Amino acid sequence: MLASVSKKFMSLLFPTRVKKVDIENLNDQNLSRFSQEDIILETVDQIQDLLPDVLGQALARTWVDKRFLSAFQEFPLQVLEKGGVYLPDHITIEFSKEKKSRPKVIVYENMRNTKKKLLELKLIMVAEE
Repeated sequence: MLASVSKKFMSLLFPTRVKKVDIENLNDQNLSRFSQEDIILETVDQIQDLLPDVLGQALARTWVDKRFLSAFQEFPLQVLEKGGVYLPDHITIEFSKEKKSRPKVIVYENMRNTKKKLLELKLIMVAEE
């Protein structure tokens, strides 16, 4: 039984194939909302205060939902907007997931010719007794 659970867990962490998502097909996917009401973040303070919870939900879902992983990897801002989370135009989000690394999200504020890192999140799973 332990081998079966371990195999399933490993397949969730390291999917062999992830279907590419076309942005036109985001409407066809079941991308649930992050909150019952829209979350409109306008300031850096709001982003740093409220966005980590939303991105934590998104990172957790990327571990267990291959379609969501593919969509979030390609179009993180659009996925957040579809989920009711709106960010200013000068904010960008980069998502990375390499084979043996944990998924990571970095949020930047774009200022003229530079990018300022506002947040960096990784989801770490801990087993406790």
